[in-house]
Amino acid sequence: MINKNDIMAQLKSKMKANSLLLPFYLLAFLLLASCAKMGQPDGGWYDETPPKVIGASPADGAINVNQKKINIYFDEFIKLDNPSEKVVVSPPQLEQPEIKGAGKRIQVSLVDSLKANTTYTIDFSDAISDNNEGNPLGNYTYSFSTGTAIDTMEVSGYVLESENLEPIKGILVGLYADHADSAFRAKPMLRVSRTDSRGRFVIKGVAPGSYRIYALQDMDGDYKFSQKSEKIAFSHDIIVPSSKPDVRQDTTWVDSLHIKSIDQVSCQTMSCSGHSPNHLWIEPSSRRSD
Repeated sequence: MINKNDIMAQLKSKMKANSLLLPFYLLAFLLLASCAKMGQPDGGWYDETPPKVIGASPADGAINVNQKKINIYFDEFIKLDNPSEKVVVSPPQLEQPEIKGAGKRIQVSLVDSLKANTTYTIDFSDAISDNNEGNPLGNYTYSFSTGTAIDTMEVSGYVLESENLEPIKGILVGLYADHADSAFRAKPMLRVSRTDSRGRFVIKGVAPGSYRIYALQDMDGDYKFSQKSEKIAFSHDIIVPSSKPDVRQDTTWVDSLHIKSIDQVSCQTMSCSGHSPNHLWIEPSSRRSD
């Protein structure tokens, strides 16, 4: 016959053993839950490198070009910010070109007819950046020529507000080969640029010759002074771009202490200057005498 007291003792012994194992089971469950916890990867190093141009069709600097569709290729996905405002095509286009970015490519479709024996420049300013971190490419200009040579000289300077000497951002600056005082009313500018936040402009792809320079707040996009509300500035000086070979000093040493000769050596690159006025002063058009 089974003793009641023996049964109770066996039950208490099993309950005690189970209570000792309980913390172990709980600890094992927590470890397993911790191992299964999901997390976000850190993503690696932050990319600070802007996109690079790896090719173009037609090639950058190509000559004898007769096509109006241009493709520019990059080493990574890019963004194109506000091309209608930031991208400047020269010679100025009366019909707005179609400029769009897709993936690793920018496509430019010109609408105006191409001019013979003319250098075309497409200045992207800071409109191009990479798709992820937004690193800007900065001051990229694509060029081609419909003739047998590329014009590479530049005219640069600053545009300031005459009332407070503050720089004017985004105003149009252009050249005229026609020196007549009425040219800026009758004809569109020959080559153009826009000022940056410092009021600085750089007109690129300028051919040898002599020019008058104007700054214009172009309200209707016709690249000439056609409304009295448009602000305008000009210089009385005639600008004659010129170029000269870069030179450097080449020192020949006899030993570590004695110089044998110092010679002037021509470099492969060319230094070009526009001899432009350093500043153009903008005044409200109401102050001008018509």
